[in-house]
Amino acid sequence: MSEKIFVISGPTASGKSGLALQFADYKDITIINADSLQIYQGLAILSSQPTISEQNQVSHKLYSILETHESSSVALWLKLANQEIKNCWQNNKIPVIVGGTGMYISKLIEGINEIPEIQHSIKSQAKEEFESLGIENFRKKLISLGEEKEKIEKLDKQRLIRIYEVFNQTGKSLSWWQNQSLKTFFSPQIFTHINLNPDRNLLYKNCNLRFEKMMENGAINEVNNLLKQGIKEDSQVTKTLGFLEIKQFLSKEISEKEAIEIASQKTRNYAKRQLTWFRNQLPNKIIFEENQQALNYLKSL
Repeated sequence: MSEKIFVISGPTASGKSGLALQFADYKDITIINADSLQIYQGLAILSSQPTISEQNQVSHKLYSILETHESSSVALWLKLANQEIKNCWQNNKIPVIVGGTGMYISKLIEGINEIPEIQHSIKSQAKEEFESLGIENFRKKLISLGEEKEKIEKLDKQRLIRIYEVFNQTGKSLSWWQNQSLKTFFSPQIFTHINLNPDRNLLYKNCNLRFEKMMENGAINEVNNLLKQGIKEDSQVTKTLGFLEIKQFLSKEISEKEAIEIASQKTRNYAKRQLTWFRNQLPNKIIFEENQQALNYLKSL
Protein backbone atom coordinates (compact mmCIF):
# COMPACT_ATOMS: atom_id res chain seq x y z
CA MET A 1 0.00 0.00 0.00
CA SER A 2 1.38 3.41 -0.96
CA GLU A 3 1.71 5.89 1.88
CA LYS A 4 -1.14 8.39 1.88
CA ILE A 5 -2.96 10.56 4.41
CA PHE A 6 -6.56 11.73 4.14
CA VAL A 7 -7.77 14.83 6.00
CA ILE A 8 -11.42 15.73 6.61
CA SER A 9 -11.74 19.26 7.97
CA GLY A 10 -14.50 21.80 8.42
CA PRO A 11 -16.50 23.73 11.00
CA THR A 12 -18.25 22.22 13.98
CA ALA A 13 -21.53 20.44 13.15
CA SER A 14 -20.58 20.01 9.48
CA GLY A 15 -20.67 16.20 9.64
CA LYS A 16 -16.94 15.41 9.54
CA SER A 17 -17.12 12.36 11.80
CA GLY A 18 -20.15 11.00 9.97
CA LEU A 19 -18.38 11.34 6.63
CA ALA A 20 -15.34 9.50 7.97
CA LEU A 21 -17.53 6.65 9.23
CA GLN A 22 -19.20 6.38 5.81
CA PHE A 23 -15.78 6.34 4.14
CA ALA A 24 -14.86 3.38 6.38
CA ASP A 25 -17.47 1.30 4.51
CA TYR A 26 -15.27 1.50 1.41
CA LYS A 27 -11.67 1.65 2.69
CA ASP A 28 -9.74 0.11 5.58
CA ILE A 29 -9.12 3.27 7.58
CA THR A 30 -8.22 4.49 11.05
CA ILE A 31 -9.82 7.77 12.17
CA ILE A 32 -7.38 10.07 13.99
CA ASN A 33 -8.78 12.95 16.03
CA ALA A 34 -7.71 16.51 15.16
CA ASP A 35 -9.89 18.36 17.66
CA SER A 36 -8.15 20.05 20.58
CA LEU A 37 -10.97 19.26 23.04
CA GLN A 38 -12.04 15.80 21.92
CA ILE A 39 -8.59 14.70 23.05
CA TYR A 40 -9.75 15.05 26.68
CA GLN A 41 -11.49 12.57 28.95
CA GLY A 42 -14.69 13.47 30.77
CA LEU A 43 -16.54 15.44 28.11
CA ALA A 44 -17.30 12.98 25.33
CA ILE A 45 -20.82 14.38 24.87
CA LEU A 46 -20.04 18.08 25.22
CA SER A 47 -17.09 17.89 22.80
CA SER A 48 -19.11 15.74 20.32
CA GLN A 49 -16.79 12.78 20.29
CA PRO A 50 -17.84 9.75 18.25
CA THR A 51 -19.97 7.41 20.38
CA ILE A 52 -18.57 4.19 21.85
CA SER A 53 -20.66 2.28 19.30
CA GLU A 54 -19.11 4.27 16.43
CA GLN A 55 -15.62 3.81 17.84
CA ASN A 56 -16.25 0.07 18.00
CA GLN A 57 -17.20 0.02 14.32
CA VAL A 58 -14.00 1.67 13.13
CA SER A 59 -10.61 2.17 14.77
CA HIS A 60 -10.49 5.65 16.38
CA LYS A 61 -7.33 7.20 17.85
CA LEU A 62 -6.51 10.24 20.04
CA TYR A 63 -9.97 10.55 21.58
CA SER A 64 -10.23 10.87 25.39
CA ILE A 65 -6.53 10.25 25.95
CA LEU A 66 -5.65 13.23 28.18
CA GLU A 67 -6.86 13.85 31.71
CA THR A 68 -8.54 17.19 32.37
CA HIS A 69 -5.59 18.65 34.28
CA GLU A 70 -3.14 17.93 31.47
CA SER A 71 -2.15 20.52 28.87
CA SER A 72 -2.59 19.86 25.18
CA SER A 73 -0.61 21.67 22.50
CA VAL A 74 0.03 21.61 18.78
CA ALA A 75 3.45 20.06 19.40
CA LEU A 76 2.02 17.26 21.56
CA TRP A 77 -0.75 16.50 19.09
CA LEU A 78 1.71 16.40 16.19
CA LYS A 79 3.91 13.94 18.08
CA LEU A 80 0.94 11.66 18.81
CA ALA A 81 -0.60 12.00 15.34
CA ASN A 82 2.71 11.23 13.63
CA GLN A 83 3.01 7.99 15.58
CA GLU A 84 -0.58 6.98 14.80
CA ILE A 85 -0.08 7.68 11.08
CA LYS A 86 3.01 5.49 11.01
CA ASN A 87 1.16 2.76 12.92
CA CYS A 88 -1.57 2.87 10.27
CA TRP A 89 0.91 2.35 7.47
CA GLN A 90 2.58 -0.53 9.31
CA ASN A 91 -0.83 -2.19 9.63
CA ASN A 92 -1.83 -1.45 6.00
CA LYS A 93 -4.54 1.00 7.06
CA ILE A 94 -5.24 4.45 5.66
CA PRO A 95 -4.96 7.26 8.25
CA VAL A 96 -7.86 9.71 8.11
CA ILE A 97 -7.34 12.89 10.13
CA VAL A 98 -10.71 14.28 11.23
CA GLY A 99 -11.29 17.55 13.06
CA GLY A 100 -11.87 21.27 13.09
CA THR A 101 -8.79 22.53 14.92
CA GLY A 102 -7.20 24.25 11.94
CA MET A 103 -3.84 24.81 13.59
CA TYR A 104 -3.36 21.07 14.13
CA ILE A 105 -4.14 20.31 10.51
CA SER A 106 -2.11 23.15 9.00
CA LYS A 107 1.00 22.26 11.02
CA LEU A 108 0.70 18.60 10.09
CA ILE A 109 0.53 19.45 6.38
CA GLU A 110 2.78 22.51 6.19
CA GLY A 111 5.22 22.01 9.09
CA ILE A 112 5.98 23.71 12.40
CA ASN A 113 8.56 25.98 13.98
CA GLU A 114 10.87 23.99 16.23
CA ILE A 115 10.48 25.97 19.43
CA PRO A 116 12.22 24.24 22.38
CA GLU A 117 9.99 22.66 25.01
CA ILE A 118 9.29 24.96 27.94
CA GLN A 119 10.39 23.82 31.41
CA HIS A 120 7.63 23.43 33.99
CA SER A 121 9.30 25.95 36.34
CA ILE A 122 9.30 28.61 33.60
CA LYS A 123 5.62 27.95 32.86
CA SER A 124 4.77 28.38 36.54
CA GLN A 125 6.81 31.58 36.76
CA ALA A 126 5.09 33.05 33.68
CA LYS A 127 1.62 32.38 35.12
CA GLU A 128 2.57 33.90 38.48
CA GLU A 129 3.99 36.97 36.75
CA PHE A 130 0.80 37.42 34.73
CA GLU A 131 -1.44 37.13 37.80
CA SER A 132 0.77 39.56 39.70
CA LEU A 133 0.99 42.23 36.98
CA GLY A 134 -2.41 41.98 35.30
CA ILE A 135 -2.91 41.86 31.55
CA GLU A 136 -2.04 45.48 30.67
CA ASN A 137 1.18 45.63 32.72
CA PHE A 138 2.10 42.18 31.43
CA ARG A 139 1.78 43.49 27.86
CA LYS A 140 4.05 46.42 28.81
CA LYS A 141 6.61 43.97 30.15
CA LEU A 142 6.58 42.05 26.86
CA ILE A 143 7.05 45.33 24.95
CA SER A 144 10.05 46.14 27.17
CA LEU A 145 11.49 42.75 26.14
CA GLY A 146 11.22 43.68 22.46
CA GLU A 147 7.76 42.54 21.40
CA GLU A 148 5.88 44.84 19.03
CA LYS A 149 2.91 46.61 20.62
CA GLU A 150 0.71 46.16 17.52
CA LYS A 151 1.25 42.40 17.52
CA ILE A 152 0.36 41.77 21.14
CA GLU A 153 -2.28 44.35 22.03
CA LYS A 154 -5.20 42.07 21.12
CA LEU A 155 -3.72 38.76 22.28
CA ASP A 156 -5.42 36.86 25.10
CA LYS A 157 -3.90 35.63 28.36
CA GLN A 158 -2.80 32.26 27.02
CA ARG A 159 -0.92 33.69 24.03
CA LEU A 160 0.72 36.44 26.06
CA ILE A 161 2.00 33.93 28.60
CA ARG A 162 3.27 31.75 25.76
CA ILE A 163 5.37 34.65 24.41
CA TYR A 164 6.87 35.24 27.85
CA GLU A 165 7.60 31.52 28.34
CA VAL A 166 9.45 31.27 25.03
CA PHE A 167 11.55 34.35 25.76
CA ASN A 168 12.51 33.10 29.23
CA GLN A 169 13.31 29.60 27.95
CA THR A 170 15.30 30.59 24.86
CA GLY A 171 16.31 34.24 25.16
CA LYS A 172 14.68 34.85 21.79
CA SER A 173 11.23 36.18 20.93
CA LEU A 174 8.39 33.98 19.71
CA SER A 175 8.41 36.05 16.50
CA TRP A 176 12.07 35.11 15.93
CA TRP A 177 11.28 31.42 16.23
CA GLN A 178 8.26 31.77 13.93
CA ASN A 179 10.47 33.28 11.23
CA GLN A 180 12.77 30.25 11.14
CA SER A 181 12.38 27.54 8.51
CA LEU A 182 9.63 25.00 9.19
CA LYS A 183 10.12 21.39 10.16
CA THR A 184 7.93 19.24 7.93
CA PHE A 185 6.76 15.72 8.74
CA PHE A 186 5.44 14.34 5.47
CA SER A 187 5.56 15.26 1.82
CA PRO A 188 2.59 17.53 0.94
CA GLN A 189 1.92 15.30 -2.07
CA ILE A 190 0.66 12.38 0.04
CA PHE A 191 -2.20 14.41 1.56
CA THR A 192 -5.75 14.44 0.24
CA HIS A 193 -7.53 17.23 2.11
CA ILE A 194 -11.32 17.25 2.02
CA ASN A 195 -12.82 20.46 3.44
CA LEU A 196 -16.54 20.64 4.23
CA ASN A 197 -18.13 24.01 3.58
CA PRO A 198 -21.89 23.48 4.01
CA ASP A 199 -24.66 25.98 3.40
CA ARG A 200 -24.45 28.44 6.28
CA ASN A 201 -28.15 28.30 7.20
CA LEU A 202 -28.03 24.52 7.35
CA LEU A 203 -24.83 24.66 9.40
CA TYR A 204 -26.36 27.05 11.93
CA LYS A 205 -29.43 24.85 12.20
CA ASN A 206 -27.16 21.87 12.92
CA CYS A 207 -25.33 23.90 15.58
CA ASN A 208 -28.63 24.58 17.37
CA LEU A 209 -29.84 20.99 17.16
CA ARG A 210 -26.46 19.67 18.27
CA PHE A 211 -26.43 21.56 21.54
CA GLU A 212 -30.02 20.70 22.38
CA LYS A 213 -29.19 17.03 21.78
CA MET A 214 -26.11 17.31 23.99
CA MET A 215 -28.22 18.63 26.85
CA GLU A 216 -30.65 15.72 26.43
CA ASN A 217 -27.85 13.14 26.25
CA GLY A 218 -25.97 14.01 29.43
CA ALA A 219 -23.81 17.11 28.90
CA ILE A 220 -25.14 18.56 32.17
CA ASN A 221 -23.91 15.50 34.08
CA GLU A 222 -20.51 15.77 32.39
CA VAL A 223 -20.03 19.37 33.51
CA ASN A 224 -21.34 18.58 36.99
CA ASN A 225 -18.84 15.73 37.34
CA LEU A 226 -15.95 17.92 36.19
CA LEU A 227 -16.93 20.64 38.67
CA LYS A 228 -17.08 18.07 41.48
CA GLN A 229 -13.54 17.03 40.56
CA GLY A 230 -12.46 20.61 41.25
CA ILE A 231 -11.54 21.52 37.70
CA LYS A 232 -9.57 24.78 37.53
CA GLU A 233 -11.02 27.80 35.72
CA ASP A 234 -8.00 28.11 33.41
CA SER A 235 -8.10 24.45 32.38
CA GLN A 236 -8.32 23.98 28.62
CA VAL A 237 -11.39 21.80 29.13
CA THR A 238 -13.42 24.79 30.35
CA LYS A 239 -13.11 26.29 26.84
CA THR A 240 -15.39 23.58 25.47
CA LEU A 241 -18.44 25.21 23.89
CA GLY A 242 -21.29 25.14 26.38
CA PHE A 243 -19.20 24.40 29.48
CA LEU A 244 -19.57 27.89 30.94
CA GLU A 245 -23.30 28.11 30.21
CA ILE A 246 -24.02 24.72 31.80
CA LYS A 247 -21.91 25.73 34.80
CA GLN A 248 -23.98 28.91 35.13
CA PHE A 249 -27.18 26.87 34.82
CA LEU A 250 -26.02 24.49 37.58
CA SER A 251 -25.29 27.44 39.86
CA LYS A 252 -28.75 28.86 39.03
CA GLU A 253 -27.32 32.02 37.43
CA ILE A 254 -29.26 31.35 34.22
CA SER A 255 -32.10 29.05 33.16
CA GLU A 256 -31.65 25.93 31.05
CA LYS A 257 -33.34 27.70 28.15
CA GLU A 258 -30.88 30.62 28.46
CA ALA A 259 -27.97 28.21 28.64
CA ILE A 260 -29.08 26.55 25.40
CA GLU A 261 -29.64 29.88 23.63
CA ILE A 262 -26.29 31.39 24.65
CA ALA A 263 -24.27 28.24 23.97
CA SER A 264 -25.98 27.74 20.59
CA GLN A 265 -25.12 31.32 19.60
CA LYS A 266 -21.48 30.80 20.63
CA THR A 267 -21.41 27.57 18.64
CA ARG A 268 -22.71 29.36 15.55
CA ASN A 269 -20.13 32.12 16.03
CA TYR A 270 -17.36 29.55 16.37
CA ALA A 271 -18.49 27.72 13.23
CA LYS A 272 -18.44 31.03 11.36
CA ARG A 273 -14.85 31.69 12.49
CA GLN A 274 -13.83 28.21 11.41
CA LEU A 275 -15.36 28.74 7.96
CA THR A 276 -13.40 31.98 7.59
CA TRP A 277 -10.16 30.39 8.79
CA PHE A 278 -10.34 27.42 6.44
CA ARG A 279 -11.33 29.66 3.54
CA ASN A 280 -8.03 31.53 3.85
CA GLN A 281 -5.68 28.67 4.75
CA LEU A 282 -4.32 25.47 3.21
CA PRO A 283 -4.73 26.20 -0.50
CA ASN A 284 -4.48 22.56 -1.68
CA LYS A 285 -7.81 21.47 -0.23
CA ILE A 286 -10.84 20.19 -2.10
CA ILE A 287 -13.99 21.96 -0.93
CA PHE A 288 -17.41 20.32 -0.85
CA GLU A 289 -20.71 21.93 0.08
CA GLU A 290 -22.49 18.59 0.38
CA ASN A 291 -21.13 15.61 2.30
CA GLN A 292 -22.50 13.12 -0.22
CA GLN A 293 -20.41 14.77 -2.93
CA ALA A 294 -17.36 14.47 -0.68
CA LEU A 295 -18.09 10.78 -0.05
CA ASN A 296 -18.50 10.10 -3.77
CA TYR A 297 -15.12 11.72 -4.38
CA LEU A 298 -13.44 9.69 -1.62
CA LYS A 299 -14.95 6.46 -2.96
CA SER A 300 -13.48 7.20 -6.39
CA LEU A 301 -9.90 7.38 -5.13
